[in-house]
Amino acid sequence: MAEAIISSTHTFQVLFVNGDGIPVDVGNPRITVFRYATGVKETLVNNQPMVASTPAETGRYVYSYVVPSTFHDGDTIYGEMSGDDLANPGDVLRHDEEVSIIAATRAGGGYSGLTAQFVKGG
Repeated sequence: MAEAIISSTHTFQVLFVNGDGIPVDVGNPRITVFRYATGVKETLVNNQPMVASTPAETGRYVYSYVVPSTFHDGDTIYGEMSGDDLANPGDVLRHDEEVSIIAATRAGGGYSGLTAQFVKGG
């Protein structure tokens, strides 16, 4: 699971691939970010466009989100990313990402500024 720091920018990223695992560009890449607060879904970002990564890479798109200072260590947010399959009109490719919210410093140790995230490469 990815981690995001309260009051910092978290970059959601997705690599869309076809059925053979080959990266493919999509049309209209979008993201919705939400969380559950007391059992109720709260939409934080609704159906916003994603942009191509820099440097450009086939099928990879990003969206930067600033984690509000009102969030708490241990909260969770979710990113639902989608894009139109250009090879199969009418089909939509989808990807979900779960992100754990953490405080800049945690009891028993500080935050080093580094996080590990594993992304399938092309």
